[in-house]
Amino acid sequence: MDPTAVALLDGTWFVAEMSPSVRHTLSALARVVDYDEGVAVVRPGAPAAALGVIADGRIALRLTVPGVGQRTIQTLEDGDIFGWSAILGASNATSLAVTVAPTRAILFDREPLQAAMAADCELAAAVYRRVLGAVARRLQATRLQLLDLYRAGYEPW
Repeated sequence: MDPTAVALLDGTWFVAEMSPSVRHTLSALARVVDYDEGVAVVRPGAPAAALGVIADGRIALRLTVPGVGQRTIQTLEDGDIFGWSAILGASNATSLAVTVAPTRAILFDREPLQAAMAADCELAAAVYRRVLGAVARRLQATRLQLLDLYRAGYEPW
């Protein structure tokens, strides 16, 4: 186990309230990666190589808008997750995720994480619960953006 990964992971909401056995299993799978600014950590259409938790830094989620180009739809910060497609079998990423500041992340590689979740129902439930919570927060943020976009009198076109 990487002691740096364990210490960083223990400081996140992601493992808060997980049982000691689940925390131990996740800690054994964790590794720490430091990214420079401007690094694409997830690419749309590609398999997400790992589920990541941002320990320190910022990552922009971007989509390509036809006729406009790349647009940042959300910025992730300390404690947020990225690459959640890594837990969904053969699912591919849907957004481009690019670091907008030097970023330190705790990664859980796709295959070992999927194997551990298949073998341990408690681990799977804990990870799915946290990922679903993050997805729900992103959906709420998207809804708020749409409310702003479609407010009365606002016509971006």
